[in-house]
Amino acid sequence: MSTPDDIDPKLAFTVATVWREERITCPHQDLLQSFLAGGIDGGAADFIAFHLRESQCPYCNSVVEDLKARDDQARRPQLTDLRDKLLRSTATALRGKRA
Repeated sequence: MSTPDDIDPKLAFTVATVWREERITCPHQDLLQSFLAGGIDGGAADFIAFHLRESQCPYCNSVVEDLKARDDQARRPQLTDLRDKLLRSTATALRGKRA
């Protein structure tokens, strides 16, 4: 009878390691993006949340971080434009009161 010490390391794997290495349960990047935007609900949202938080999939969590960073960068120019418009309108209003 063989013991765990007798097992060839090439054959020492689990279902979890195979699934993780082959990314069998990883949702596509488009689904992760929809999940972040709140566009997925029900069981699909529960699965993705479980996959990210409980399974702590390093691949998908990395994709999520990249997607969040992209969203943050996309919002920055809008905020900068808004700030510039506010400064210009304030300066214009203050100049008008001086006259």
